[in-house]
Amino acid sequence: MLPYSTIYIFIFVFVWIDHLNTQLPCDIAKFPHGHACQCIDDYCDTITPLGTLPFGQAALYESTSENAGTHRLTRLTNLSFRKEIDPNISTVIQINDKTKYQTIIGFGGAFTDASSIVAHGLSVNLQKILLAQYFGEQGINYNIGRIPMAGCDFSTYTYTYDSVANDFELQHFSIEMDLSIKIPFIQSAITMSNETIYFFGSPWNGPDWLKNQSNPVGTLNGVPGDKYHKTWARYFSKFIEAYEAEGISIWGITTQNEYSQVKDFDGLFYTTEQLADFIRIDLGPELRSKHPSVKIMTYDDDMVLLFLKIDRMIQRNRTIDQYIDGIAVHWYATEDMTFPDFYELFLTKLEYPEFFYLPTEACEGYMKINKGPRLGMWKRGIHYALSIIGDLLVGASGWTDWNIVLDLQGGPNHIRNFVDSPIIANTSSGTVFYKNPMYYAMGHFSKFIPRNSIRLGMKVLKQEKQHARIEPLKIVSFLTPMKQMVIVALNHDRTTTQSVQILDSNQGYLTLALLPESIQTIVYDVAS
Repeated sequence: MLPYSTIYIFIFVFVWIDHLNTQLPCDIAKFPHGHACQCIDDYCDTITPLGTLPFGQAALYESTSENAGTHRLTRLTNLSFRKEIDPNISTVIQINDKTKYQTIIGFGGAFTDASSIVAHGLSVNLQKILLAQYFGEQGINYNIGRIPMAGCDFSTYTYTYDSVANDFELQHFSIEMDLSIKIPFIQSAITMSNETIYFFGSPWNGPDWLKNQSNPVGTLNGVPGDKYHKTWARYFSKFIEAYEAEGISIWGITTQNEYSQVKDFDGLFYTTEQLADFIRIDLGPELRSKHPSVKIMTYDDDMVLLFLKIDRMIQRNRTIDQYIDGIAVHWYATEDMTFPDFYELFLTKLEYPEFFYLPTEACEGYMKINKGPRLGMWKRGIHYALSIIGDLLVGASGWTDWNIVLDLQGGPNHIRNFVDSPIIANTSSGTVFYKNPMYYAMGHFSKFIPRNSIRLGMKVLKQEKQHARIEPLKIVSFLTPMKQMVIVALNHDRTTTQSVQILDSNQGYLTLALLPESIQTIVYDVAS
């Protein structure tokens, strides 16, 4: 017989392990627009880990509005495969594991000055909890981070890394302004994560002495190939080298944030032809020579007329091809899903399949009619899920959110361009932050679709006609490097539950019941 001390140790270990595998539920905070999950120093909801899945069963995670119980990435009872089709279910979809599409790069958000400042305003312990929500094991496993190269609208003032006039050798280039808050915040995320975070830099403003005032924000002086353009290209190299000296490896860059439309805040304006020539003559050769492994993503703008602009850029001089790895896109024209531009991305990828396509910025609350945070607004999470699935289905290799945390006003922002964020923090008290529905919508993808997963084809075997103007059911599937199948399903109908069966030819049928405006992620081991 075991001594009592040994028995107590076994009981303690069992309870401790059980605690690690038990989901801490959402601590609901009610707001005028809906429910958010609040986190404080000693409590924050978590996500139940997958653990070992019995063969023939699938893990099910669900998020719903407060009208259906405020599930937030809640682990439900495992689903079981059945051999027979259910004749009462109107939609049957088969996974086609022989048809493979794009490979996933990752999911993440942006380390703006605003996010760094807001996080810094929380207690030390709550800062760690916030980062763990994004990068920790019990969080949603972000593995992409966007870094503005110097100031942007989500900074407290306008700045660049070299304000000394005519410093064409960039001898005064310095990231000193990033060293106190932003870089330590990024370094903490790296420490928190169990995988490599792909960081990419995006420029907003350039030094005034490199610009002319041909429009309100200016464009580069001179013409591609001259000292102004060569210096701006070296500025990118300096950024990469300075950040890498701080232990932050730069995976990629975008060539300019919103190059064709910026009018009223920090930025540089290009015509499509000007940007193409700068890449081909200056930036491409600079980075391929000094930083050959860094990915170059061009465009970094809304998808309106994406195909036309990329076609003009590439066809202007095909020698540019060697300097472009990917096409970066923003979501803003598709935010309310009234006129989605997924077809633009589809057409561009169809014509130029040699590039990867990565959404690099998105947020809610940017339009005047619903400006800033709307704590708990479930519709904003649904919009995120719609956009992510829509982009993935036409070839996107991931999805990048905008600010990872903002304050209650949706800032700070030096031009008062306030928006919403998946996490909103109360910086007045420094003791609480709120996880919006957008956070959980992101998690349905980022948590379960790791880097190098491959999107699979799906075939509709049976589908009754819907009376709705827009097909309410959206589904996408992936095969992960760990040989697991991941299916994300969204029902964006506001009133009707959608029932669907998913057929895996090797295992049988899974039956899903998606409540109105709900998201589900299903994970199971692939049959060997």
